[in-house]
Amino acid sequence: MAMGTSLIVVCLAVAGLQAVRVQRRMNDAQSEIANAKKIAQAGIEFAQLSISSDPLWRTKFTHGVPVTRTTTGGSFSVTLTDPDDGVISNQTTDPIVITSTGRVGIANQKLSAYLEPQTKLYAASRSSLYATTEILFHNCNLTSNEWAFCEQLIRKLGNPRVNMNCLSTSGDTSGSLSVQRFVLGGVWPMTKPDMVKTSSGYVGRYYIDNSVTLLASDLPTGGTQLVMNGGFEHDNSNWTMFGGSLTRDTTQRKTGLASCLVGGRITSLSSPSQNVTNHMLKGRSYTISFWVRAVEAQDFNAAISCYGSSSVLPNITKGINVPVDAGVWTLVSNIISPDWSGVLNSAWLQIGSSKSSNYHFDDASFLNNDRVPGTRYIENILLSDTVNPFGSGAVSANGLYSISVPGENLLIRDCRINGTIVVTDSNKTELGNAISWEPVGRNFPALISTEAINDLTTNVSLIESNIGVNLNPSTSPYNGTFNADVSDAYPCTIKGAIVSNRDILLKGVSTLTGPVMSDQTITVKAANLSINFPSDMIVNPPPGFFADPPKMRLIPSSVQ
Repeated sequence: MAMGTSLIVVCLAVAGLQAVRVQRRMNDAQSEIANAKKIAQAGIEFAQLSISSDPLWRTKFTHGVPVTRTTTGGSFSVTLTDPDDGVISNQTTDPIVITSTGRVGIANQKLSAYLEPQTKLYAASRSSLYATTEILFHNCNLTSNEWAFCEQLIRKLGNPRVNMNCLSTSGDTSGSLSVQRFVLGGVWPMTKPDMVKTSSGYVGRYYIDNSVTLLASDLPTGGTQLVMNGGFEHDNSNWTMFGGSLTRDTTQRKTGLASCLVGGRITSLSSPSQNVTNHMLKGRSYTISFWVRAVEAQDFNAAISCYGSSSVLPNITKGINVPVDAGVWTLVSNIISPDWSGVLNSAWLQIGSSKSSNYHFDDASFLNNDRVPGTRYIENILLSDTVNPFGSGAVSANGLYSISVPGENLLIRDCRINGTIVVTDSNKTELGNAISWEPVGRNFPALISTEAINDLTTNVSLIESNIGVNLNPSTSPYNGTFNADVSDAYPCTIKGAIVSNRDILLKGVSTLTGPVMSDQTITVKAANLSINFPSDMIVNPPPGFFADPPKMRLIPSSVQ
């Protein structure tokens, strides 16, 4: 009994000692786990410190590549990832996920946290109008829900009515300048977008870097010869004829090497034709001229036949008859304004005559009278994130397009734009007739230019039937609505900021969504202008309109 009792006592003692050892190991393990979690938290804080203290942090971290550091009692490994596109360094506004693994002994603890950019709209951009040098209200009627800011001077000419608040260093408040409130003073300069086009922080830099480039050579200009092979120097290509024949003839010519002999005609209606569909703009006039030498005296004219979707028969617009004597080269010149019903399917230029006898013609010319040399045109088209009628037709998923037109003007009129356009090196950018303009990205600007911008729109609505173009196809609906006809109308409005390094003139009928920002002078001459500043832009400013790079903010609820 004594030995048995002693054995039990010994077993209890050994068990107690073993239990103490197990408990100590458990306590050590729990301590390692707790410390590993603290070190993982230290890794999160290490990444936050690196991000907040180094403006170039995005170039020093690589997506998915860990950075390891040794600490007292353990180590941590931090990995940064970009959940948007998998590239940390390409966009300063991309969010970041930090994953930190803390190691102590055999314990591993992992924490992750989500950081988002904390963007703050520039103070100057929180306005309907902002100009560095001057804002001039000239016999205008202006209403807006935000302030007009000017660093130097706000003044008036005539009897303007300005239903908005104004803030400037100095101002002309005499006479009948009618404003809600005019405050002189302020702290200048306000924080504002970078207007230096060569700067990496230039307000248009993000939009240029992510845009599809429109070549100036792909945009039409005035003085351009629209007819193909008008001189028959090498052949008679591009011309067709039904009920007769076309022969290049070197024995008769007005200039150059040859002319075209029109022969074998069945009737006087048998005439040379050329497809000019791509050059037709409804509501525009064209000058068509050619030299003709007939075997007998007769009348000649030019005609354009337009085949529209709403009519079975073509709409034929003829020029006036020009008498031509036999055997004499005579110039025939007509001014024609073609028309059609519905969407234009095809258009043909034709040489018409009153008799069916043979004749030669040479040096045919076809010019758009409403386009002038030195100006590039964006008109009578739809330009969006899915449709690009210029050049190769490449589209930008965000509707971002950039164009350089050095030494020339750019005229934008009678079109629907669903995107952002950045213009560099133009003489000026002018807006005319009617435009329906809305960017794709949230609060993205509409137009940024390094040179002057003039809003000279004159029509309150953009009407499809007036220009013969469908502007809301299934590939690019308008407010979710699409069709294939030309029965729709769109209000003349420009949503999104308008920004220029030079002067801005507001004389049109467009309804604008601010801010309108000039690094020089803004002149308002519009008879009835409304500028509506979008309050959401304060919470969600677009790239270029906040300090870059923005501060990154950790979302507490994201830590797990």
